Amino acid sequence: MYCHHCVREHDADAVYCSRCGRLLEPEKRNIQHGTEAQAAALDEWDMAKDQAGPALETKLLPERPAGKLVGLIPLVLFIGIAALLLSYYLYEAKLNDRVLKWQESARQEALAGKYEDAFKQLNKAADARPDFKPVQADLKIVEEALSLNRSITEVEQRLNSDDLDEASTLLEQVKSKLRSREEAVFGNVREQVDNLTTRVTVLQVSAEFETMENIDDLAREYNQVKSLTGDEALALRKKIVAKIADLSYAEADSLRKKKNFTAAITAAQKGLIYASDNEKLTKLYDQIVVEKKNFEQAEQQRIEQAMQMAAEEDLLNQTAAVKVKHVNAELDALGDFNVTGELLNAATRPIYSVSIEYTVHDSKGNVITTGKVDATPSYIEAGETFSFTFVVHHVQDENATVAIDHMTWYLD
Repeated sequence: MYCHHCVREHDADAVYCSRCGRLLEPEKRNIQHGTEAQAAALDEWDMAKDQAGPALETKLLPERPAGKLVGLIPLVLFIGIAALLLSYYLYEAKLNDRVLKWQESARQEALAGKYEDAFKQLNKAADARPDFKPVQADLKIVEEALSLNRSITEVEQRLNSDDLDEASTLLEQVKSKLRSREEAVFGNVREQVDNLTTRVTVLQVSAEFETMENIDDLAREYNQVKSLTGDEALALRKKIVAKIADLSYAEADSLRKKKNFTAAITAAQKGLIYASDNEKLTKLYDQIVVEKKNFEQAEQQRIEQAMQMAAEEDLLNQTAAVKVKHVNAELDALGDFNVTGELLNAATRPIYSVSIEYTVHDSKGNVITTGKVDATPSYIEAGETFSFTFVVHHVQDENATVAIDHMTWYLD
Protein backbone atom coordinates (compact mmCIF):
# COMPACT_ATOMS: atom_id res chain seq x y z
CA MET A 1 0.00 0.00 0.00
CA TYR A 2 1.19 3.54 -0.80
CA CYS A 3 0.44 6.91 0.78
CA HIS A 4 -1.41 9.01 -1.77
CA HIS A 5 0.19 12.14 -0.40
CA CYS A 6 3.89 11.38 -0.12
CA VAL A 7 3.97 8.08 -2.06
CA ARG A 8 5.62 6.11 0.70
CA GLU A 9 5.11 2.33 0.72
CA HIS A 10 3.46 0.79 3.78
CA ASP A 11 2.29 -2.59 4.96
CA ALA A 12 -1.16 -3.65 3.89
CA ASP A 13 -2.60 -3.31 7.37
CA ALA A 14 -1.09 0.18 8.07
CA VAL A 15 -3.64 2.88 8.92
CA TYR A 16 -1.49 6.09 9.05
CA CYS A 17 1.48 7.18 6.98
CA SER A 18 4.68 7.04 8.99
CA ARG A 19 6.08 10.05 7.11
CA CYS A 20 3.30 12.63 6.70
CA GLY A 21 0.80 11.27 9.23
CA ARG A 22 -2.06 11.12 6.78
CA LEU A 23 -4.75 8.41 7.03
CA LEU A 24 -3.99 5.73 4.51
CA GLU A 25 -6.80 4.83 2.04
CA PRO A 26 -6.67 1.48 0.25
CA GLU A 27 -7.04 1.35 -3.50
CA LYS A 28 -10.69 0.68 -4.10
CA ARG A 29 -10.18 -0.50 -7.62
CA ASN A 30 -8.18 -3.46 -6.27
CA ILE A 31 -10.72 -4.40 -3.60
CA GLN A 32 -13.16 -5.88 -6.06
CA HIS A 33 -10.67 -8.59 -6.91
CA GLY A 34 -9.35 -9.12 -3.29
CA THR A 35 -10.00 -11.75 -0.76
CA GLU A 36 -12.49 -11.77 2.00
CA ALA A 37 -9.71 -10.82 4.38
CA GLN A 38 -9.24 -7.66 2.37
CA ALA A 39 -12.99 -7.00 2.53
CA ALA A 40 -12.85 -7.36 6.28
CA ALA A 41 -9.91 -4.99 6.35
CA LEU A 42 -11.95 -2.51 4.34
CA ASP A 43 -14.75 -2.59 6.83
CA GLU A 44 -12.26 -2.10 9.57
CA TRP A 45 -10.84 0.87 7.56
CA ASP A 46 -14.22 2.51 7.32
CA MET A 47 -14.85 2.21 11.02
CA ALA A 48 -11.42 3.57 11.86
CA LYS A 49 -11.92 6.40 9.44
CA ASP A 50 -15.20 7.40 11.02
CA GLN A 51 -13.70 7.36 14.48
CA ALA A 52 -10.43 9.05 13.61
CA GLY A 53 -11.89 11.64 11.27
CA PRO A 54 -12.66 14.41 13.81
CA ALA A 55 -9.35 13.96 15.52
CA LEU A 56 -7.52 14.37 12.24
CA GLU A 57 -9.42 17.53 11.50
CA THR A 58 -8.47 19.10 14.81
CA LYS A 59 -5.02 17.76 15.38
CA LEU A 60 -3.27 17.01 12.15
CA LEU A 61 -4.47 19.85 9.96
CA PRO A 62 -3.08 22.73 12.09
CA GLU A 63 0.38 21.19 12.28
CA ARG A 64 0.74 20.83 8.51
CA PRO A 65 0.36 24.50 7.41
CA ALA A 66 2.42 25.81 10.34
CA GLY A 67 5.45 23.94 9.08
CA LYS A 68 5.02 25.27 5.56
CA LEU A 69 4.51 28.92 6.54
CA VAL A 70 7.72 28.94 8.53
CA GLY A 71 9.53 27.77 5.42
CA LEU A 72 7.87 30.44 3.29
CA ILE A 73 8.83 33.44 5.48
CA PRO A 74 12.30 33.99 3.93
CA LEU A 75 10.80 33.65 0.50
CA VAL A 76 8.08 36.17 1.31
CA LEU A 77 10.66 38.57 2.77
CA PHE A 78 12.89 38.19 -0.28
CA ILE A 79 10.00 38.80 -2.65
CA GLY A 80 8.92 41.86 -0.63
CA ILE A 81 12.41 43.36 -0.58
CA ALA A 82 12.88 42.58 -4.26
CA ALA A 83 9.55 44.23 -5.00
CA LEU A 84 10.58 47.33 -3.03
CA LEU A 85 13.96 47.48 -4.78
CA LEU A 86 12.33 47.00 -8.16
CA SER A 87 9.81 49.72 -7.43
CA TYR A 88 12.59 52.09 -6.36
CA TYR A 89 14.65 51.23 -9.44
CA LEU A 90 11.68 51.74 -11.72
CA TYR A 91 10.92 55.08 -10.03
CA GLU A 92 14.50 56.29 -10.39
CA ALA A 93 14.69 55.11 -14.00
CA LYS A 94 11.44 56.88 -14.79
CA LEU A 95 12.69 60.05 -13.12
CA ASN A 96 15.92 59.87 -15.12
CA ASP A 97 13.91 59.53 -18.29
CA ARG A 98 11.87 62.58 -17.37
CA VAL A 99 15.04 64.59 -16.62
CA LEU A 100 16.55 63.63 -19.96
CA LYS A 101 13.31 64.50 -21.73
CA TRP A 102 13.21 67.89 -19.99
CA GLN A 103 16.83 68.46 -20.99
CA GLU A 104 16.18 67.51 -24.62
CA SER A 105 13.03 69.62 -24.70
CA ALA A 106 15.01 72.56 -23.30
CA ARG A 107 17.63 72.07 -25.99
CA GLN A 108 15.02 72.18 -28.73
CA GLU A 109 13.38 75.24 -27.21
CA ALA A 110 16.74 77.02 -26.92
CA LEU A 111 17.66 76.22 -30.52
CA ALA A 112 14.33 77.72 -31.53
CA GLY A 113 15.11 80.87 -29.54
CA LYS A 114 12.50 80.14 -26.85
CA TYR A 115 14.91 80.75 -23.99
CA GLU A 116 12.25 81.34 -21.33
CA ASP A 117 10.68 77.95 -22.01
CA ALA A 118 14.08 76.28 -22.14
CA PHE A 119 14.98 77.87 -18.81
CA LYS A 120 11.80 76.48 -17.20
CA GLN A 121 12.45 72.98 -18.54
CA LEU A 122 16.02 72.97 -17.26
CA ASN A 123 14.92 74.26 -13.86
CA LYS A 124 12.57 71.30 -13.51
CA ALA A 125 15.39 68.96 -14.48
CA ALA A 126 17.78 70.65 -12.04
CA ASP A 127 15.25 70.39 -9.20
CA ALA A 128 14.79 66.69 -9.91
CA ARG A 129 18.50 65.97 -10.30
CA PRO A 130 20.50 68.79 -8.59
CA ASP A 131 23.80 66.94 -9.00
CA PHE A 132 23.39 66.17 -12.70
CA LYS A 133 26.24 68.28 -14.15
CA PRO A 134 25.09 68.30 -17.79
CA VAL A 135 21.81 69.91 -16.75
CA GLN A 136 23.65 72.50 -14.62
CA ALA A 137 25.96 73.30 -17.57
CA ASP A 138 23.02 73.67 -19.95
CA LEU A 139 21.25 75.87 -17.41
CA LYS A 140 24.19 78.31 -17.31
CA ILE A 141 24.31 78.50 -21.10
CA VAL A 142 20.57 79.14 -21.38
CA GLU A 143 20.79 81.76 -18.61
CA GLU A 144 23.44 83.61 -20.64
CA ALA A 145 21.38 83.34 -23.83
CA LEU A 146 18.32 84.57 -21.95
CA SER A 147 20.30 87.53 -20.58
CA LEU A 148 21.55 88.46 -24.05
CA ASN A 149 18.04 88.09 -25.43
CA ARG A 150 16.74 90.52 -22.83
CA SER A 151 19.50 92.98 -23.75
CA ILE A 152 18.42 92.69 -27.38
CA THR A 153 14.88 93.53 -26.34
CA GLU A 154 16.22 96.65 -24.62
CA VAL A 155 18.12 97.63 -27.79
CA GLU A 156 14.89 97.35 -29.77
CA GLN A 157 13.08 99.50 -27.24
CA ARG A 158 15.82 102.16 -27.51
CA LEU A 159 15.52 102.14 -31.29
CA ASN A 160 11.76 102.46 -31.10
CA SER A 161 12.30 105.49 -28.85
CA ASP A 162 14.75 107.02 -31.40
CA ASP A 163 17.59 106.72 -28.89
CA LEU A 164 20.06 105.64 -31.56
CA ASP A 165 23.27 106.35 -29.62
CA GLU A 166 22.25 104.36 -26.56
CA ALA A 167 20.92 101.53 -28.72
CA SER A 168 24.22 101.38 -30.58
CA THR A 169 26.19 101.26 -27.32
CA LEU A 170 24.06 98.44 -25.91
CA LEU A 171 24.30 96.51 -29.16
CA GLU A 172 28.10 96.67 -29.09
CA GLN A 173 28.03 95.29 -25.55
CA VAL A 174 25.89 92.36 -26.70
CA LYS A 175 28.27 91.73 -29.60
CA SER A 176 31.24 91.73 -27.22
CA LYS A 177 29.63 89.10 -24.98
CA LEU A 178 28.50 87.03 -27.96
CA ARG A 179 32.02 86.75 -29.39
CA SER A 180 33.00 84.25 -26.68
CA ARG A 181 29.95 82.04 -27.24
CA GLU A 182 30.10 79.38 -29.92
CA GLU A 183 27.23 77.16 -28.75
CA ALA A 184 24.44 76.47 -31.23
CA VAL A 185 21.78 77.76 -28.85
CA PHE A 186 23.09 81.28 -29.44
CA GLY A 187 22.13 81.06 -33.12
CA ASN A 188 18.88 82.93 -32.58
CA VAL A 189 20.70 85.64 -30.62
CA ARG A 190 23.24 86.01 -33.43
CA GLU A 191 20.45 86.32 -35.97
CA GLN A 192 18.77 89.04 -33.92
CA VAL A 193 22.11 90.84 -33.47
CA ASP A 194 22.71 90.75 -37.23
CA ASN A 195 19.26 92.19 -37.87
CA LEU A 196 19.73 94.92 -35.28
CA THR A 197 23.19 95.71 -36.65
CA THR A 198 21.64 96.22 -40.06
CA ARG A 199 18.92 98.39 -38.59
CA VAL A 200 21.32 100.53 -36.53
CA THR A 201 23.71 100.96 -39.46
CA VAL A 202 20.87 101.95 -41.76
CA LEU A 203 19.61 104.54 -39.26
CA GLN A 204 23.10 105.94 -38.69
CA VAL A 205 23.92 106.22 -42.38
CA SER A 206 20.48 107.64 -43.14
CA ALA A 207 21.07 110.42 -40.63
CA GLU A 208 24.51 111.22 -42.04
CA PHE A 209 24.27 110.96 -45.80
CA GLU A 210 21.52 113.56 -46.21
CA THR A 211 23.96 116.37 -45.37
CA MET A 212 26.84 115.02 -47.47
CA GLU A 213 27.78 116.76 -50.70
CA ASN A 214 31.00 114.94 -51.48
CA ILE A 215 31.13 111.83 -53.63
CA ASP A 216 33.99 110.27 -51.65
CA ASP A 217 32.09 110.69 -48.37
CA LEU A 218 28.98 109.18 -49.89
CA ALA A 219 31.03 106.31 -51.28
CA ARG A 220 32.25 105.49 -47.77
CA GLU A 221 28.66 105.50 -46.51
CA TYR A 222 27.65 103.22 -49.38
CA ASN A 223 30.41 100.76 -48.52
CA GLN A 224 29.02 100.52 -44.98
CA VAL A 225 25.63 99.31 -46.18
CA LYS A 226 26.45 97.48 -49.41
CA SER A 227 26.68 94.08 -47.69
CA LEU A 228 23.55 94.56 -45.56
CA THR A 229 20.35 92.71 -46.39
CA GLY A 230 16.74 93.70 -46.01
CA ASP A 231 14.37 96.20 -47.58
CA GLU A 232 15.58 99.13 -45.48
CA ALA A 233 19.22 98.58 -46.45
CA LEU A 234 18.27 98.18 -50.11
CA ALA A 235 16.24 101.40 -50.09
CA LEU A 236 19.10 103.28 -48.42
CA ARG A 237 21.63 102.03 -50.97
CA LYS A 238 19.40 103.26 -53.78
CA LYS A 239 19.19 106.71 -52.17
CA ILE A 240 22.95 106.94 -51.75
CA VAL A 241 23.58 105.78 -55.32
CA ALA A 242 21.07 108.31 -56.67
CA LYS A 243 22.77 111.13 -54.77
CA ILE A 244 26.21 110.03 -55.95
CA ALA A 245 24.92 110.04 -59.53
CA ASP A 246 23.47 113.56 -59.15
CA LEU A 247 26.64 115.00 -57.66
CA SER A 248 28.79 113.24 -60.22
CA TYR A 249 26.64 114.59 -63.05
CA ALA A 250 26.78 118.17 -61.76
CA GLU A 251 30.54 118.12 -61.27
CA ALA A 252 31.28 116.44 -64.61
CA ASP A 253 29.01 118.78 -66.56
CA SER A 254 30.58 121.85 -64.95
CA LEU A 255 34.06 120.65 -65.86
CA ARG A 256 32.88 119.84 -69.39
CA LYS A 257 31.70 123.39 -69.90
CA LYS A 258 35.12 124.62 -68.82
CA LYS A 259 36.71 122.35 -71.45
CA ASN A 260 38.43 120.39 -68.67
CA PHE A 261 37.44 117.14 -70.27
CA THR A 262 39.90 114.86 -68.49
CA ALA A 263 38.68 115.95 -65.06
CA ALA A 264 35.09 115.77 -66.29
CA ILE A 265 35.53 112.17 -67.41
CA THR A 266 37.07 111.30 -64.03
CA ALA A 267 34.12 112.87 -62.20
CA ALA A 268 31.62 110.97 -64.34
CA GLN A 269 33.49 107.68 -63.92
CA LYS A 270 33.48 108.14 -60.15
CA GLY A 271 29.71 108.23 -60.19
CA LEU A 272 29.36 105.37 -62.65
CA ILE A 273 31.27 103.08 -60.30
CA TYR A 274 28.19 103.13 -58.05
CA ALA A 275 25.49 104.12 -60.56
CA SER A 276 26.50 102.17 -63.64
CA ASP A 277 22.89 101.90 -64.82
CA ASN A 278 22.13 105.62 -64.44
CA GLU A 279 21.05 106.61 -67.95
CA LYS A 280 21.48 110.36 -67.47
CA LEU A 281 25.05 110.06 -66.18
CA THR A 282 25.95 107.51 -68.84
CA LYS A 283 24.82 109.85 -71.63
CA LEU A 284 26.83 112.71 -70.15
CA TYR A 285 29.91 110.52 -69.96
CA ASP A 286 29.55 109.55 -73.63
CA GLN A 287 29.05 113.20 -74.56
CA ILE A 288 32.19 114.24 -72.68
CA VAL A 289 34.23 111.53 -74.40
CA VAL A 290 33.05 112.75 -77.84
CA GLU A 291 33.67 116.40 -77.01
CA LYS A 292 37.10 115.59 -75.64
CA LYS A 293 38.00 113.79 -78.83
CA ASN A 294 36.77 116.66 -80.99
CA PHE A 295 38.53 119.17 -78.80
CA GLU A 296 41.78 117.26 -78.96
CA GLN A 297 41.56 117.02 -82.73
CA ALA A 298 40.88 120.75 -82.98
CA GLU A 299 43.64 121.40 -80.51
CA GLN A 300 46.01 119.31 -82.55
CA GLN A 301 45.10 121.36 -85.60
CA ARG A 302 45.62 124.55 -83.63
CA ILE A 303 48.94 123.27 -82.44
CA GLU A 304 50.00 122.42 -85.94
CA GLN A 305 48.87 125.82 -87.17
CA ALA A 306 50.60 127.48 -84.28
CA MET A 307 53.74 125.55 -85.00
CA GLN A 308 53.51 126.59 -88.64
CA MET A 309 52.86 130.17 -87.67
CA ALA A 310 55.70 130.03 -85.20
CA ALA A 311 57.97 128.73 -87.88
CA GLU A 312 56.85 131.44 -90.24
CA GLU A 313 57.20 133.99 -87.51
CA ASP A 314 60.65 132.76 -86.68
CA LEU A 315 61.58 132.93 -90.32
CA LEU A 316 60.22 136.46 -90.48
CA ASN A 317 62.04 137.49 -87.36
CA GLN A 318 65.22 135.99 -88.61
CA THR A 319 65.07 137.21 -92.21
CA ALA A 320 62.65 140.11 -92.52
CA ALA A 321 62.43 141.77 -89.15
CA VAL A 322 63.33 145.19 -90.55
CA LYS A 323 61.45 146.82 -93.38
CA VAL A 324 62.47 150.02 -95.12
CA LYS A 325 59.57 152.41 -95.17
CA HIS A 326 61.38 155.09 -97.23
CA VAL A 327 64.81 156.62 -97.89
CA ASN A 328 65.43 160.29 -98.80
CA ALA A 329 68.67 161.51 -100.34
CA GLU A 330 69.46 165.20 -101.05
CA LEU A 331 72.51 166.95 -102.37
CA ASP A 332 73.10 170.23 -100.60
CA ALA A 333 74.86 173.34 -101.87
CA LEU A 334 78.17 172.18 -100.45
CA GLY A 335 78.03 169.02 -102.48
CA ASP A 336 77.24 166.79 -99.52
CA PHE A 337 74.88 163.92 -100.07
CA ASN A 338 72.47 163.79 -97.09
CA VAL A 339 70.63 160.52 -96.67
CA THR A 340 67.80 159.75 -94.13
CA GLY A 341 65.68 156.65 -93.89
CA GLU A 342 62.73 155.38 -91.90
CA LEU A 343 62.56 151.72 -90.89
CA LEU A 344 59.88 149.47 -89.32
CA ASN A 345 60.29 146.61 -86.87
CA ALA A 346 58.19 144.01 -88.72
CA ALA A 347 59.19 141.24 -86.31
CA THR A 348 56.91 139.83 -83.62
CA ARG A 349 59.51 140.51 -80.99
CA PRO A 350 61.60 143.50 -80.03
CA ILE A 351 64.90 143.98 -81.86
CA TYR A 352 68.00 145.92 -81.02
CA SER A 353 71.38 147.02 -82.47
CA VAL A 354 70.13 147.42 -86.02
CA SER A 355 72.82 148.33 -88.55
CA ILE A 356 72.42 149.23 -92.22
CA GLU A 357 74.97 148.68 -94.97
CA TYR A 358 74.56 150.93 -97.96
CA THR A 359 76.08 151.92 -101.34
CA VAL A 360 75.95 155.33 -103.06
CA HIS A 361 75.99 155.34 -106.85
CA ASP A 362 76.48 158.25 -109.27
CA SER A 363 74.16 158.94 -112.12
CA LYS A 364 76.06 156.50 -114.28
CA GLY A 365 75.75 153.72 -111.70
CA ASN A 366 79.27 153.86 -110.55
CA VAL A 367 79.92 153.34 -106.90
CA ILE A 368 80.77 156.49 -105.19
CA THR A 369 81.09 154.99 -101.72
CA THR A 370 79.86 152.21 -99.39
CA GLY A 371 79.29 152.35 -95.72
CA LYS A 372 77.54 151.15 -92.60
CA VAL A 373 75.38 153.10 -90.23
CA ASP A 374 73.53 152.28 -86.97
CA ALA A 375 69.84 152.97 -86.65
CA THR A 376 68.33 154.82 -83.73
CA PRO A 377 67.06 154.16 -81.22
CA SER A 378 69.06 151.08 -80.41
CA TYR A 379 66.09 149.10 -78.94
CA ILE A 380 62.88 148.89 -80.96
CA GLU A 381 59.62 147.24 -79.92
CA ALA A 382 57.66 145.14 -82.39
CA GLY A 383 55.70 147.36 -84.80
CA GLU A 384 57.64 150.52 -83.95
CA THR A 385 59.43 152.69 -86.48
CA PHE A 386 62.99 153.92 -86.20
CA SER A 387 65.44 155.70 -88.47
CA PHE A 388 68.94 156.16 -89.66
CA THR A 389 70.92 159.04 -91.26
CA PHE A 390 74.31 159.54 -92.79
CA VAL A 391 76.18 162.09 -95.04
CA VAL A 392 78.47 161.38 -97.95
CA HIS A 393 80.70 164.37 -98.67
CA HIS A 394 81.77 165.72 -102.06
CA VAL A 395 79.39 163.75 -104.18
CA GLN A 396 78.79 166.62 -106.64
CA ASP A 397 76.23 164.57 -108.55
CA GLU A 398 72.71 165.65 -107.99
CA ASN A 399 71.43 162.44 -109.57
CA ALA A 400 73.32 160.26 -107.22
CA THR A 401 71.34 157.44 -105.53
CA VAL A 402 71.66 155.35 -102.40
CA ALA A 403 70.88 151.63 -102.06
CA ILE A 404 70.41 149.63 -98.86
CA ASP A 405 72.51 146.54 -99.35
CA HIS A 406 72.07 144.67 -96.07
CA MET A 407 70.68 145.11 -92.60
CA THR A 408 71.47 143.19 -89.42
CA TRP A 409 69.64 143.06 -86.06
CA TYR A 410 69.31 141.08 -82.89
CA LEU A 411 66.06 139.59 -81.55
CA ASP A 412 65.18 140.10 -77.94
